[in-house]
Amino acid sequence: MSILKLEHAGVIRGDRSIWTDASFSIEPGTVTAVLGPNGSGKSTLLQAISGLLPLSSGELLVFGEKSHRGNTAVGHVAQTRVADATSTLTGRDYVGLGMDGVKFGWGRTKGKKEAVNQALKQVGALAFADRPMHSLSGGQRQRIALAHATVFKPKLLLLDEPLAALDIAAQAEIVDLINLLRVEQDMAIVVVAHDLNPLSPIVDQVVWIARRQVKSGTIDEVVNEKVLSDLYGHPIEILVTPSGRRVIVGLEEEFAHPHPHGHDHSGEDGHQHFAELYEEGRQ
Repeated sequence: MSILKLEHAGVIRGDRSIWTDASFSIEPGTVTAVLGPNGSGKSTLLQAISGLLPLSSGELLVFGEKSHRGNTAVGHVAQTRVADATSTLTGRDYVGLGMDGVKFGWGRTKGKKEAVNQALKQVGALAFADRPMHSLSGGQRQRIALAHATVFKPKLLLLDEPLAALDIAAQAEIVDLINLLRVEQDMAIVVVAHDLNPLSPIVDQVVWIARRQVKSGTIDEVVNEKVLSDLYGHPIEILVTPSGRRVIVGLEEEFAHPHPHGHDHSGEDGHQHFAELYEEGRQ
């Protein structure tokens, strides 16, 4: 059974159609990269999968059921997180919040220490877990955020721009870690990204969203001149370097802005994401 399945799915926010007729599935142990211009609805897709946003049309099934909030089988790292450069929490405390969050601290002590340690170990963060978040590098904070999201060992992990603001070396480390989680935990991982190239060695499927359209398939099936030209409505040229990197000519403006947080009107603050994700646990 597919981990996730969309059939002719669409989302409308206010009077604006974000995307329509999205149909694709995600299998266990795979990595799906979600790309597209700022404001196209990449974060909206993650919100719909998390049960934070209803579809306006079509069907979205997660583990064979309609998506819903508070599903601990779905881990989520939002664009804006508590695990940022201003937080005074230690990494260990922050991961512990991931364990407590569903019940807001009530009755969640049994096995917590072991689960937190295991999550930290899985992402290689034990060495700096007891330092405050504000003292950590961007790559270290991202490891802590991944531990937070995987403390319940989800089978579906949603990552919204996990490589943003990281240097090339840190990006490579996080990509390796994403692949490790996929292999060792058999997770299906969905990664919203601005640049496919760092992820391409581990990607099984690409979902590209542009002009309210959604195209999915392998890298070669989606990231080609015909498909992207159709999506954007103007000619796109793709140059492949000897190392295999794809340089997309015709989208220079899009790729000149690697940090979409101020422009993607479909996104929400990460704190609100977590509050809504855990809200059902209080019912």
